[in-house]
Amino acid sequence: MKNTMFKFILLVNLMITTGLVIYIVKNHNVEIDLSREVLQVRGLVVTDSTGVERVIIGTHLPPAQGSGYRFYRGDNSGVSGVMLYDHEGQERGGYVTDDSYGNIFLTLDSKISQRVLFMAEPQGAATLKMWGKNQNQINLGTSDDGIWFDVSDQGKNQNIIENN
Repeated sequence: MKNTMFKFILLVNLMITTGLVIYIVKNHNVEIDLSREVLQVRGLVVTDSTGVERVIIGTHLPPAQGSGYRFYRGDNSGVSGVMLYDHEGQERGGYVTDDSYGNIFLTLDSKISQRVLFMAEPQGAATLKMWGKNQNQINLGTSDDGIWFDVSDQGKNQNIIENN
């Protein structure tokens, strides 16, 4: 008797719950509010165990940092995105958009200077540049107007392709 009564109550409960779910879904526009689930910040700084900044994510990132000091990049140099730093706090690259022209950059830096730049302009042109010591450089690009590929070996320009 108890087992039969338990099954009956369970069945009635299941039917009522199913009916309520169907009613709510059909008669109400159920919207999921993620506002309490999304973290909105203007910046985030990730430090290592010694307190050295290793990653900065933000809008209007701080000026470039080299040899432990921040230095001014020049007018119209504001960027937003992600900057990466090594264990000494030296800027080593980033993935950013600039605030002036709307370009997007991926950069890789040595301890001395920028070595790789991959850039896309808002109008569609794309450029890949790589620098080495002694004025060695590779420049590859494309736009609606054409393509280019040139190499500079110790400052001597070797124009491989220019179709502008």
